[in-house]
Amino acid sequence: MYLPIKAVLFDFDGVLVHSPLDLAAIKYELFGDANVYIIEGLEAMEAGEREIKTAILNQRELEAARDAYLDPGVPDLFKWMENRDLARGVITRNTREVVEFISKKHDIDFGVVIAREDAPPKPDPASVLAACEIIGVKPEECVMVGDFKFDIEAGNSAGCRTVFLETEQFAHLEPGEDAKINNLKELTDLLEEWIEIY
Repeated sequence: MYLPIKAVLFDFDGVLVHSPLDLAAIKYELFGDANVYIIEGLEAMEAGEREIKTAILNQRELEAARDAYLDPGVPDLFKWMENRDLARGVITRNTREVVEFISKKHDIDFGVVIAREDAPPKPDPASVLAACEIIGVKPEECVMVGDFKFDIEAGNSAGCRTVFLETEQFAHLEPGEDAKINNLKELTDLLEEWIEIY
């Protein structure tokens, strides 16, 4: 059973931040196949090859981060959350270095950050649970927001409420979320409703 909301966790890329990162091109570069999930593909490699390919991935992600921009809804959303004493955090399959680079570039605090080097990546719920522990909340007091099925699966498995941000790329997915939104302004309205209910 859900409890009153105390924290909101976000996927990073495609939700809080938008960048020119071309995942299909990277997958072809690393694996010759655009249908491979990147982290899982790297984990399946022998150690030496994995190290080389990981360095390439890290470089491509940093290159894209230089041109990344905040979603226009982020400043107002974070201010609204602060006014209601809601903690925040990022759960990402990207690296901590990229999150910190964008945080510094845009002078914004994303809160607790659990990156791919910190815990088993989504859809494993370990990263969500780790963030809840650091913040000091129960998963039932937390909302997980993401634009891909791994975000929702991780949040559901952890015991959080889940919100699916529909994008043109992944709108066809039905990952089993508690609610859907089209933008971060709608998230504010949804959280207001949930806060009143609980």
